[in-house]
Amino acid sequence: MSESDVLISVQNLTKRFGSVRRGALALDDVSFELRQGEVLGLVGESGSGKSTAIRCIVGLEHSTAGTISYRGTPLRSSSAAELRRYRRDVQMVFQDPYSSLDPRMTVRQIVEEPMLVVGGFSARERRHRVIELMERVGLGEQHLDRYPRHFSGGQRQRIAIVRALSVGPKVLLCDEPVSALDVSVQAQVLNLLKDMQREMDLTVLFVAHDLAVVKYLCSSIVVLHHGVVAERGPVAQIYGDPQAQYTRALLEAVPVPDVAIERERRAQRIALRARAGSGAR
Repeated sequence: MSESDVLISVQNLTKRFGSVRRGALALDDVSFELRQGEVLGLVGESGSGKSTAIRCIVGLEHSTAGTISYRGTPLRSSSAAELRRYRRDVQMVFQDPYSSLDPRMTVRQIVEEPMLVVGGFSARERRHRVIELMERVGLGEQHLDRYPRHFSGGQRQRIAIVRALSVGPKVLLCDEPVSALDVSVQAQVLNLLKDMQREMDLTVLFVAHDLAVVKYLCSSIVVLHHGVVAERGPVAQIYGDPQAQYTRALLEAVPVPDVAIERERRAQRIALRARAGSGAR
């Protein structure tokens, strides 16, 4: 791949909350690239800086230092026209479908709002696109005049995905979009995202703490630990031969359906704790 394939470049991103010198350090010199057509997983435990990174990329947080570029142009030096393009090209699906949809708006209003903000869509185009996208996610025109309270969590997240896709973005940023859903619903939403990514040729940055989900959906992974990049690489490399101890610990924590393997892992953990305890004495 060439440099022209890079859509979003994050270089030396640092974010402190509070004062510049004494505030809490959420991201420390983080760098990675998101290439066209890629589904990149950004993983780590809670507090690792994943959501902060994605919020900086979309502009919901301002970085303390570092550069975020789109198609080679740093956002801080972009023209007004370039920033408008960026806001249209890069859309986000939030973690909680219960708080991310305005309860006072109908589904039609929710989905049409981004098209009204970016402009360039006639009333007829908006109506046609809303119906088309709703049908593609398994909902229909009959749902458009209902309110978010009338829908389940999985349906709400489908509506949130439609809202993000309504303006025809190039990049979809997903901040743990299935973590607030029941396990039985998670697979449906993940399959939907996978289908939409392929059908619409989307580039996706997928934030998650569940490595099983990331393995299913992503082609590459960046592992964050306490705001620092611990490891990065293709999925096969990260899962097959992880180099960082932190990555190995994350993989060890992934549940395994094979009872014998899970039993062996549990025995190893107990033995390690026992050795650590005897060493302390």
